[in-house]
Amino acid sequence: MKNFRIVKKMALGYLLLVILPIIVFGAYLYNQFYMDVTSEFSEGKQKLIIQAGDGFRSSLNQVESIHDLFMNNQQLIDYLSGYNSSEQQSVYNYLKDIRPLFFYAQSHHKEISSIKLYKIMHEVHTVTGELEDLNEMDKKPLGMLGNVKADKGVWLRSSGDDTTALPNLSYYQRVYNNSYTKPLAVLEIITNDSLLRNFLKAVDVNQNMQVVIAQGGETVYHSGGIGLYDEEIANLLDMAEKSNQGYAYLRKQRTLVNKLSIPELSTTFYFFSQMDEVFVDIRSKVLFLALSLLGSLAVLTGIYYATASSLVSRIIGLAKHMRNVDENKLTSYEVGTSNDEIDFLTRSYNSLVHRIDDLLNTVHKAELMKKEAEYLVLQAQIKPHFLYNTLESIRMLAEINNDQEVVDAIYTFGRLLRYTLNSGDNETFLTHEIDHVQHYFDMHKLRLLDRLRFSIQIQTNIDDIRCPRFILQPIVENCIHHGIGRIRKVGVIDIVVRRENAELLISVSDNGPGISEERLELIRGVLGNELDRQALQTENSGHGLYNVSERIRTFYGGQTCMLIESREGEGTTFTLKLSIPEA
Repeated sequence: MKNFRIVKKMALGYLLLVILPIIVFGAYLYNQFYMDVTSEFSEGKQKLIIQAGDGFRSSLNQVESIHDLFMNNQQLIDYLSGYNSSEQQSVYNYLKDIRPLFFYAQSHHKEISSIKLYKIMHEVHTVTGELEDLNEMDKKPLGMLGNVKADKGVWLRSSGDDTTALPNLSYYQRVYNNSYTKPLAVLEIITNDSLLRNFLKAVDVNQNMQVVIAQGGETVYHSGGIGLYDEEIANLLDMAEKSNQGYAYLRKQRTLVNKLSIPELSTTFYFFSQMDEVFVDIRSKVLFLALSLLGSLAVLTGIYYATASSLVSRIIGLAKHMRNVDENKLTSYEVGTSNDEIDFLTRSYNSLVHRIDDLLNTVHKAELMKKEAEYLVLQAQIKPHFLYNTLESIRMLAEINNDQEVVDAIYTFGRLLRYTLNSGDNETFLTHEIDHVQHYFDMHKLRLLDRLRFSIQIQTNIDDIRCPRFILQPIVENCIHHGIGRIRKVGVIDIVVRRENAELLISVSDNGPGISEERLELIRGVLGNELDRQALQTENSGHGLYNVSERIRTFYGGQTCMLIESREGEGTTFTLKLSIPEA
């Protein structure tokens, strides 16, 4: 059951940490790819429409250039000005020089349905279908021509209620005399729907686009099959109007609209394209890629599950073995052969188990040895008591014989033995340590007599200060043996105990021969743990000073240390700086 829960958690972690990020990242990449393709297609479509629009304007300019053909024909200008002397001359000139203009212009422009001139002068002869009176002309273009310059014309579309049929376009421009001071006629050029149809065909090569033509906010033409609601069309057209790129896109309906304005016609063209056909091939590739990705994920998931199950089973086995291990059952766990991290962990665990087993055995042996040592100590206590009783008997005999010097010597020696052979704690009060040094001096005084003088000055309260046992005797012994023991004059040893702020200073000075500079540097290096203490070992000196230095550092901590000052021929001073804050 526990294995199932662990595997379930691992599967959930794989889903959240691997599958879900891949799906999210894939969706993000697909969206970016979709937007990039849409943007490139839209921009390409817009460029195509702009190029087709330039061609359409060129066709409009060609139609407009017919005006120059009529305007530059002097025979036509003379005819419209009424310069012909007779009716026969007028007919002759018209048939010879003017009618060919109509045939030429119409034969070279298939998109033109008819060309007419509406004359202003009544005395000029009319020609049905070619040259008619101005009164026969529609009033709307006349009104619009009154608002443009003499060298400009206007375009109009044919009016009608049927917005599903392409409108015909008509062009109107005045014809003036040579000095442009008097209008002679109005040129009317009516085109068929091929002008717009060729333009739309150039835009819609595949014939799958829908078109809306708007003029003055009114739809004048729309093709069928747009497939959008009126509100959606209005929103899309509004988006295209506000767009700086000239196009807009509805992703939900997958519909693109491109806009092109033709100022000459005061007309805006809207081209609707369905994007599904653009993404058919892309969608199939994306689908194939998605299926391949899902297949790869399925394979990787199987591999992950098999690997995870194997690892989990090994970890669970090791954890179960760990729970069953206690001090009475320290067995190793079987190590695999793969040499991976779990096998490394297993080997480390087995090593730990063996180490714990060895430590338990060591502790058991130590307990046995401790009990044996306690027994030996109990036995050894008999000997000091026997020695103390013997010394006390000798002291009593000396008192009986009235030998006070022997009595004092035996008493002092007994105090030394009691302090030295005491099997109690390894620490004592500093006052007891100083009393022990006093007795130690007294014993050496019996041997050296007047050659040894000593003093102990206590300049601060030390009643409550504890210290390790035997921190002063090794120093005093060093002063006696290596100091005054090597001179002929009277040896003086002074002990001063004083306080400086948070430090208690104990200085032991002698007037011996001092220490050489090389030996002093060696001792300082060993005490500072900069040199091996074996370098201090000689025939006449050992590790006494080093042991005192390490013991006081361990006991007091802080900045506790031993300082040695010495000059050859002037003596030596040992100073113990003990970190003991004032109470």
